[in-house]
Parts: sequence; C-alpha cells; structure tokens
Amino acid sequence: MRVRVPASIANLGAGFDVLAMAVDLWLDVEAEESDEPEWEFEGEGAELLAAGPNPLSVLPMRGWVNNEIPVGVGLGSSAAARVVAAALRGDEDPIGAAGREEGHYDNAAAAVMGGVVAVVGDEVYGLPVPDLEIALFVAPNPVPTEEARAVLPATVSREDAVFNAGRVAALVQILHNRQWPMLDLALEDRLHQPYRLPLYPWAQEVMDAAREAGAFGVGLAGAGPSVFAFCERRLGEDVAAAMEEVGPDDGYGLVTRVSRTGLHVRG
Repeated sequence: MRVRVPASIANLGAGFDVLAMAVDLWLDVEAEESDEPEWEFEGEGAELLAAGPNPLSVLPMRGWVNNEIPVGVGLGSSAAARVVAAALRGDEDPIGAAGREEGHYDNAAAAVMGGVVAVVGDEVYGLPVPDLEIALFVAPNPVPTEEARAVLPATVSREDAVFNAGRVAALVQILHNRQWPMLDLALEDRLHQPYRLPLYPWAQEVMDAAREAGAFGVGLAGAGPSVFAFCERRLGEDVAAAMEEVGPDDGYGLVTRVSRTGLHVRG
C-alpha cells in the first residue's frame, strides 16, 4: 500500500483555524501489514522520526517513509503523518481522524483535499487555487504548536474580530478575481500573528525582506516559525533568497507552489 500526502500551511493570515492550503512537498509512505512496527525513515527529520513516537511508528506495519516536509516548523508535518496513519488504518474519514488528534482541522483538510480550503464546522469548502509561487523561509528550530497556542489570548476584542472577518472575506474575493497585488492586505491579522511574532524575533525582518523583494503577500506559516510569501512566477527564488539573507543562519529559503491534489492512496 502506498500513501502520499502533501504539506500544508494553515491560517493564511486572518483565517485562524479556518483556512489552509496544500503545498507541493510530500510525505510518501509504502507499507504492509506486520506483526509489529518496523519502519525506515528517509528525508526531512528522519533521525527525529526514527528516535521517538510518531503517528506511524505505533502502527503494526512494516514500511518505508520518505519525507520532504520540514518537521515542526509550521508546514503541516504532524497533520500529514496523521492523515497517512488514518489512511493506512482504512479510516473512512481521514480529515476527522487526523483533525481530532491535531486539535484543529485546517491542516488535515488541506492535506486530504489539496488546494486551498476553508473549514466551517463539519464542512470543507474548496477555494480557487492561486497560480503563484510560494517562497518559504524554513525556520531552523521547531516550535511545538502547543507552545505557539499558549501565547494566544482567551478572548479578543470585537474590533479585532471584525478586522479579521473583513480580511478573510477579502482573501476569498481576491482568490476568485486573481487580484494578487491586494494579497498583503488580505493576509493581515490581529488574532494570532501579533502574539506569536515575539516568539520568533527575526520573523518580522524576514517578512519585510520578502515584501521588499516583490512578494504579493506574506505571513507566518501556520503557528510559525516558518514564513511564507505569495510571489509572481519566476520571482520566488529572489524572494526566498531575500528572506534567507536576513533570517537565522540555520534557516533556508525554498520555493514551491500550492498542490492541487491531496491524499493519494494506491494498493
């Protein structure tokens, strides 16, 4: 049995725990039933995955894992692993299974469905996919999502809630009308990024560098610490290089795109 699942970036600015997009970096797993778990890991985070418990290591299967998704840095690595595990178990609702374990459903929905999605209650709605490059600054040090959630306030002001609602509505309109120069406005946020940016003191400078290099819009990837930027095609390398120049030495730039496809199961 072979299962492939893409990375994902959640929130997309103002869409906290609602919006996400699949990204063209993949977790690729081949597995068969076994009396006890026996896994080989290659690629991103291989040593970390092999050393500790993860959603795959507890399954009674023998398998090979090739991972392109940087681990623990806001690119949906845990959601991808949980979606793969659900698929290997034969779960009929991989979004629900993975989302319950994650504590939120946006990453899991994007990983299963592909493209750009909005999670509203029990429903997942597909949104238009931007034909843009995505420049990433992949942060050097993982930050647990729980830690990044702990800094968020329990309540927010009406003004901030209205601010974010307007930006989410604007982003949906921009995706439909392909008004890419307006993306940075739509990615503004008051519910999570202002509280999380102090965890990553370098991130604001990285985001500013992306804008100066010509990115249409910039934000934290999920809870961070990585940063994503929407870019005109063929500009992604320049934007990634600009972010890399001002970011921490152990971080790196990467260019990818939205993946129109999500979970794929064969065999």
